[in-house]
Amino acid sequence: MPKKKSTAVLSIRLDEEAIKAVDLLVESGLESNRSRAVAHFVNMGVRASHDLLVRAREQADNLQRLRNEMFEAVKLRDIDKVAELIHKDASLVNASNKKGETPVLLATFMRANDIKELLLQNGAGKLNVFEAAAVGYSSRVKELLDRSPELLNSYSHDGFPLLSLAAHFGNTETVELLLSHGVDIHARSRDGSLNNMAIHATIFGGYGHLVDLLIEAGADIHAKCEGELRKGFNVLHVAAYFDNVPLIEKFLSYGADKTEKNASGETPYELAISLGHTASANLLQI
Repeated sequence: MPKKKSTAVLSIRLDEEAIKAVDLLVESGLESNRSRAVAHFVNMGVRASHDLLVRAREQADNLQRLRNEMFEAVKLRDIDKVAELIHKDASLVNASNKKGETPVLLATFMRANDIKELLLQNGAGKLNVFEAAAVGYSSRVKELLDRSPELLNSYSHDGFPLLSLAAHFGNTETVELLLSHGVDIHARSRDGSLNNMAIHATIFGGYGHLVDLLIEAGADIHAKCEGELRKGFNVLHVAAYFDNVPLIEKFLSYGADKTEKNASGETPYELAISLGHTASANLLQI
């Protein structure tokens, strides 16, 4: 009988260069974790490890190039290029960039729905809770909240709460799910530019039915944005900014105050006039 190879578990201390080499093997996918990468180096020896590192660097660089191409294709709304890249490497659908964005989340922000659907159909199913809220994947949101209830009032990497993401993209079912779980309806984004609430987030897409849902759930019709981009804007200011007449009418019916001024001292009417939004101004005149 062949002699059975003996093995031992060792604890070793690695310098910075060695750790980088180990992490490179894991990053490139040549090994699944640090322990296996260290064992690989030890077993192959110094000379073979050099060759392996060269191959790992080439593979890691190629993977990063493909990731960059994927994000660029989504930004350009080039669905054919996205499909081509998925064919080359299916793992690209779940890639992430330095901002923590994934292709499906970027496609959602770009409102490139055809690309978003293509990515979802090709395995972009391991969405985190913020991505799932943004794309309206309610079953995934529920799954993650059931597993980790503390996520309900958490914030994305760029400072947006779940409810605001779902409202901004008009995902009614997801908004209803979050409300049923007791989400903080007064949660304010921490992005710095807007620092708004879900009630403001509905306005860009003109989602009047979500305004009704949020108001019924206790949203503050008088809440103001606090970010640098729209400091002091109430819902009427935001609706006037986007010249959304139906929402202005709805907000007025709920008692929104058209005499309020933003940080620049403008009423919603004065803002509408300055932007040339005549139809909105006609409704907001005091």
